[in-house]
Amino acid sequence: MAKRAKILVIEDDRDSSEMLLEMLGMAGYEVESVHSADQAIAALTERRYGAALLDLTVRGATTAELVARLQEVPERPPIVIFSARMPEDLRKAAEQLSAAAVLQKPASMATLLSTMDRVVRPAA
Repeated sequence: MAKRAKILVIEDDRDSSEMLLEMLGMAGYEVESVHSADQAIAALTERRYGAALLDLTVRGATTAELVARLQEVPERPPIVIFSARMPEDLRKAAEQLSAAAVLQKPASMATLLSTMDRVVRPAA
């Protein structure tokens, strides 16, 4: 079986982050999580990922600040926005980041996994 790509989960809620780590790990992905804007930018700058699963509400930055900082990351992976924000906020952030997909919380495990399978870049 080919090695699955690594996914970066950017989620400030620790319980949600742990659930996502477990679920994506069981699906065969390597998963890393961060809980703040600074950690997200550092991880995306220092390492390569097949995709990033992004909650728009994280510590250390407003949504607008987070989006602006993410836009500056060179060679960023496909981004899947996974957030409970209002649809207009999700649409705006998706456009600014050229997001590969947008899922509004709550979403089913099947929907999340099928979305990740569709957008994740294969491991090198």
